[in-house]
Amino acid sequence: MRFVNRTLRVVIGLLIATLVASVAMGVFYRYLLRQSLHWATEVPNVLLIWIVFLGSVVAFYEKRHIVFDAFVEALPATLSRLLRILSELLVLVFFVVLIVYGYQIVMQAMNSLSDALKLPRGYFYICLPLSAGLMALCSLENLFRLIITKSPGSAP
Repeated sequence: MRFVNRTLRVVIGLLIATLVASVAMGVFYRYLLRQSLHWATEVPNVLLIWIVFLGSVVAFYEKRHIVFDAFVEALPATLSRLLRILSELLVLVFFVVLIVYGYQIVMQAMNSLSDALKLPRGYFYICLPLSAGLMALCSLENLFRLIITKSPGSAP
């Protein structure tokens, strides 16, 4: 997953650069050339959605999401470990639900064309099941680590 994370960081950087360029072009055309680019609103919106969803994968992998673990930290090691495993299983189930329903949304949106680019909207929404799938892989990796890691007080 480390390679995927590094690749996503590069892709997100390129998407941000593209977002800045597309917004700048839209402003340039509208205010300096007094013309409108038909895609100047749609493209930045789609780019922003993709940046957010792919960025959530990076944040999940790097454990940068908000976590309140004071309660879990205060528990005995064995109970804390079991609670972390249960938590990771619940997160994994949530990601699987996102994959399933995200896929359904993408398939339904394939029949609808975007206003400006005339592309199937499903291409814009595929970031939902894709990011959920990548986070599910991260969650599986976390779960595997939790299961194989011995508790501090256990015998080798």
